[in-house]
Amino acid sequence: MNMPYRFAIAACVAVLLPAGNVGALPWSEDMRDQPAIKGNEAEVKTSSTSVPVAGTEPYSVPADTGEVVRDRLAAGTNLVNPTQPTSESINRGKALYDTHCAVCHGAAGHGDGLVGQKFIPPPMDLTLGYVQIQPDGQIFYTISHGSIAMPYYRDSITVEDRWHVVNFVKEVLNPQ
Repeated sequence: MNMPYRFAIAACVAVLLPAGNVGALPWSEDMRDQPAIKGNEAEVKTSSTSVPVAGTEPYSVPADTGEVVRDRLAAGTNLVNPTQPTSESINRGKALYDTHCAVCHGAAGHGDGLVGQKFIPPPMDLTLGYVQIQPDGQIFYTISHGSIAMPYYRDSITVEDRWHVVNFVKEVLNPQ
């Protein structure tokens, strides 16, 4: 191949392949430039242009442990489980429990999950009478808002799905 043809091919390649980030789309750096959000933060600040997530509910961050306890007890009285404990609900609750809860509470709910074994105090044994006699709304509140050592799951599990988890805990993990 003679010199003029090589020069022409090189010129075409140079025009078609821009150098560096000249041809990159703006989203090429989004992963690097995104805001950092720590897991289970109390409140995540979002842009006014953010798309809202379906299934969220308004909440306030409790001021102290006493408020958490008072609100949990009130939820036991004020919140009624709208989801019947059907086999479909319990199966859905089990799938969610296996994904979100079993790592700490264990497959059988005894508080002996692999991650939970590292905690002091250990996670709650969900088969205890103390848990099983709680009204559904109280367990729902704990899943939604966490507890003294337990993180909340209101941003990870939809409202409807939290009721399925309640049904699983009350129907399957109940030793009766």
